[in-house]
Amino acid sequence: MSREKLKKQLCENLRLLKKNSLWLERSFSVCKEYNFSSLEDLSEEQLTNLEALSSRFGRSVDILIYKVLRNLDIYELEDVENKLDILIRAEKRGFIEDFEQLIEMKDLRNKLVHEYILDIVKIFKLVIQYTPQLLEVIKNTEDYIKNIRRYCS
Repeated sequence: MSREKLKKQLCENLRLLKKNSLWLERSFSVCKEYNFSSLEDLSEEQLTNLEALSSRFGRSVDILIYKVLRNLDIYELEDVENKLDILIRAEKRGFIEDFEQLIEMKDLRNKLVHEYILDIVKIFKLVIQYTPQLLEVIKNTEDYIKNIRRYCS
């Protein structure tokens, strides 16, 4: 793929991430004040809102790691064979303080998508806990791509 096509794909992926993060932010603003210790503490509407937040969280993690960060590494001629290196470079670029936090977000996303969840309340609380951090990583990534490197306008 040509450099120009890689750049175009990076910018499209960044726009997709930004659009998704706006929906994530909306869901988070609704759910962040929920006080619950069991499913019985939640109304049907609150449960629906938490499920939407969780879905948007998982989608944002996917887009960030597997589309934007991976695409950025390819564009900057980095090796993308080792998935862990993609996360480590996110830390080196200043997107996140510790790449281990991205691993935790990815693991949480995997639990949301791939596993039968026995303790959904714990998962919802973790999603609420990690969402501000994920939004910050997205903001830092966008700033790097748009303002520092000026890859996208």
